[in-house]
Amino acid sequence: MTFVNSNEMKIDLPPDQAEMLSTKENIKIIIRENPDTVMAFDIMDHDDLVGFALVHRFEERKYFLWEYAIDIRFQNQHKGTRALIEFIDYLKTRHDAKEITTTYIYGNEHAKHVYEKVGFTETDVVDEPDCHEVNMVYHV
Repeated sequence: MTFVNSNEMKIDLPPDQAEMLSTKENIKIIIRENPDTVMAFDIMDHDDLVGFALVHRFEERKYFLWEYAIDIRFQNQHKGTRALIEFIDYLKTRHDAKEITTTYIYGNEHAKHVYEKVGFTETDVVDEPDCHEVNMVYHV
């Protein structure tokens, strides 16, 4: 897998998954308005665009995996797990990451499974009227 700088999310997702991410337009705005702390990547497997990752550097060597998604055409082929493992290594080797945090919507068992499979651990659950998320961390 390779990670190519991007300025937008170009992949397609099933509607139920798209609802869990920021809109494509909001992602463009986030990238444009935060050039010093936000990085976006197309995830490539040879010539195939298989996914998208958006990260925010919130402290030196600490990153928040803001958005992570695999195109509908490549789901259920273990590419998401493989890409995430390789992306963590990319952040470690290219950006000296020591800690990566992320969240997923409470009840999204697929996201939970993928994150736990690669080594993220749950830190807490936010269960408020407008927010139902699980916070996770990966120590590189």
